[in-house]
Amino acid sequence: MAKNKILTVPQNGTQPASIPSPIDNMLAGATSAEIATKTSNKRPTSFNIDQELQTRFKVVCATRGKSMSSVIEDFIIGYISEQ
Repeated sequence: MAKNKILTVPQNGTQPASIPSPIDNMLAGATSAEIATKTSNKRPTSFNIDQELQTRFKVVCATRGKSMSSVIEDFIIGYISEQ
């Protein structure tokens, strides 16, 4: 038997949620890293590394407030520009 759900009505003075446009991000001073994570030109990549190394890397990235993929991407950019 399905239970009846209680519906809530928005309160006075609330505003609908909005998704910022790219121009809103630019005017707000969004960094290129924040904008890059929202683009769809990224491709999932798979490679094999030692499990213990991956775990240690993930912990260090988390303590520094960065994602593993952003650190790897920064390394790749630096590696390519050295050539």
